[in-house]
Amino acid sequence: MIVYVAAAYWLILWILAPPGASSQIKVSYPKIEFVETLRATFLHRLGGVSSDSEALVAGLAIGERDLLSTEVAIQMKTLSLTHLVAVSGANLAIIMGVAYLIGGASGISRNARFVFALSVMVCYVLVVGPESSVLRAATMATFVAIGLWLGRGTKPIICLAWAVIFLLAIDPGLATDFGFSLSAIATVGLLTMALPIYNWLSQFMPRLIAIGIAASFSAQLATTPILLMLQPSIPIYSVLANLVVEPVVAPVTILGILSLILALPFPVLSTAISWLASLGTWWITLVAHEMSAWPAARVHFVGGPTGVWLAAAIVLLALSLYQPRFIRYRRLLASGLTCTLVFSIAWSTNDVVRYRDFAGEWDVLNCDVGQGDALLLQSLGRVALIDVGREPEPIDSCLEGLGIQAIDLLVITHFDADHAGGINGVLAGRRVGTAIISGFRDDRPLVAMVSNALEKSETKILTGFSGMTGQLGELEWRVLAPSAQAKEAKDSNDASVIVGFSGPEYSVLALGDLGEFGQQRLMRTSEAKLRTLASKPLVLKVAHHGSADQSNELFQLLLPDVSIFSVGMNPYGHPTTKALTQARQSGSQVLRTDELGSVALSLDQEIWVVSVAGKLST
Repeated sequence: MIVYVAAAYWLILWILAPPGASSQIKVSYPKIEFVETLRATFLHRLGGVSSDSEALVAGLAIGERDLLSTEVAIQMKTLSLTHLVAVSGANLAIIMGVAYLIGGASGISRNARFVFALSVMVCYVLVVGPESSVLRAATMATFVAIGLWLGRGTKPIICLAWAVIFLLAIDPGLATDFGFSLSAIATVGLLTMALPIYNWLSQFMPRLIAIGIAASFSAQLATTPILLMLQPSIPIYSVLANLVVEPVVAPVTILGILSLILALPFPVLSTAISWLASLGTWWITLVAHEMSAWPAARVHFVGGPTGVWLAAAIVLLALSLYQPRFIRYRRLLASGLTCTLVFSIAWSTNDVVRYRDFAGEWDVLNCDVGQGDALLLQSLGRVALIDVGREPEPIDSCLEGLGIQAIDLLVITHFDADHAGGINGVLAGRRVGTAIISGFRDDRPLVAMVSNALEKSETKILTGFSGMTGQLGELEWRVLAPSAQAKEAKDSNDASVIVGFSGPEYSVLALGDLGEFGQQRLMRTSEAKLRTLASKPLVLKVAHHGSADQSNELFQLLLPDVSIFSVGMNPYGHPTTKALTQARQSGSQVLRTDELGSVALSLDQEIWVVSVAGKLST
């Protein structure tokens, strides 16, 4: 009963929590000078076979995350290995177990051993800090230890429930803390599903392997609904990755903590021990590096709240299967679980198929490259690409999915990273005929990188200037701005290469990152050309991802049929309400890649037909 009380109490607090609610223990946790000195000395004295393996020693020992490189952090996140650097029940079990063994070996009384083990745990929690997973694990461990100390039988799941009630009573802000949720729910999975799964697996494989798989799978499954809120996709190799690295976790943790203890009195010895521990964490970084690169390391699951609710239903049905009180309903529960799984897989598969085959026959297509630009046009087998996004992978994936092996015309409007950084993704196994770049004097390193990449691919590089023209199938293209040296431009954005495409049936205008001042200048110098573009069904690639720096006069001049906002997650507020309003007031259909994914357009009797890929979570 206490388990249901804890769950209901938690749910009520979560629903009633005000916006921005957070743990008061974390906010008000005092800094202890000796502890800060010990942590700082330990981190300073760390040694390792590599910087990342060294960082992971600190992560497994005291939950320090800031030293890990972004690359390895992403790789571990891909495989759901990040729990290794979140101190939790496993760490405390190791610490208290070693402390209890030391107490027993020293010959002290049973009561003294319990006091010693709990004291060691308290010291360790003080060093690690007020991490929510630590608070949960320490409180639960305290309830377990007290029960054992009193010589009374105690069920771990009951101790977990009391720990949740106790912590939420003194700190309701933990109800909305993801770390607390992941720690508590993972423990529920371990306590309810791990043993039955182990009993079944042990019939077919060695027991140690069965234990590893059962523990990893049960924790992973139980936490899936919460993980989907943080990263909406499923890690395919998570169980295998955890199984492979698990043998080194306990030794590294023990050595890391020993290094921590010796950091102040014996710093040289502390460094040597941490270096020895890093041999184990080097193995973890190797596994993360290799397995995260395997095909389909993460796969799409039903997006949004629907996906979270489906995952929650799967978890609840799976948990119920292993409850003795529900044994009479086991067939019904198994049928419900099967149906929910099949429904979820079918929905997710449909999303993937739609994502892959969404485009059909298209004239204009904007690849979803996140916060960046990548606009494609094709006519009579000829292909033009305007900008390449920030990273190589998204544009490479988009082009590969469309079967594009050659780019006849590549326009790099300017050398901001979100327009030019993905150049190697375009050049990977593809031929680029001609590239047009801005003549603005720009000494940023990305300029040289892009130029070198184009030269190595034997691409013809031209400097765009107002009046430059060419042909792409039935489309005539014309550079409308800037001048050859872009001396009229005040910055790189203002010097964006502006290209208009005009064919027998439609027009396309791409504005790069041109701001309001530049747009007004463009109307003064190229009004006749802009009116020609506007005389046909027009697709407008809105400037600067929909920033507020837009000219309403230009929108009213062009009156575009479709306005594409090529945008992703960003801290700038793109697309802004101002830009969206201006586009809609001009009578334009608004297409946002941050909501729709890649968008493809084809003209049918002067009407643009839109197909969208949707968003896949990977």
